Amino acid sequence: MMSDDNSTDLNRVDKTELNPLRFQWKPLVIISVVLGLAFAAVTWYGYSDFTDNEMKAAGIAVFLCWLGSVLGLIPPMFLRGPEHGVNGVLAGMLFRMFIPLAGAFLCSQQSEQLRNAHILYFTLGFFLLALIVDTLLSVNLIKSQFSTQNTKTDI
Repeated sequence: MMSDDNSTDLNRVDKTELNPLRFQWKPLVIISVVLGLAFAAVTWYGYSDFTDNEMKAAGIAVFLCWLGSVLGLIPPMFLRGPEHGVNGVLAGMLFRMFIPLAGAFLCSQQSEQLRNAHILYFTLGFFLLALIVDTLLSVNLIKSQFSTQNTKTDI
């Protein structure tokens, strides 16, 4: 026969407590600064070499990558816990990839000037930089959630 203490132990589910939900600004500031510096470097380099349309294409490309990066960092902030960490990163990847690439494709299809200004090349360049920084920031967001919890890992 089971005692009351044992049956209570079997029915009890261990739950890890999550920190209170709070919006984190640091990753958003980091990606904004990185893409801002990259755009400043492109404009500095292209000031005398690029046409006005190429400068406009670079501006649109960096904006699309910034928007995708910022929206891609939000799901890892809100999908928290051990069971949702990977889901947050994958949900962020949808925004991170779809917005810049689809936006640049649509811009190049709608405007011949932007197509001739190589908006897709500018977008791919900024996208690769943003992807590296965003992935590191997302992993750090997930790590910081796990480091504050009492979790056990079996090796």
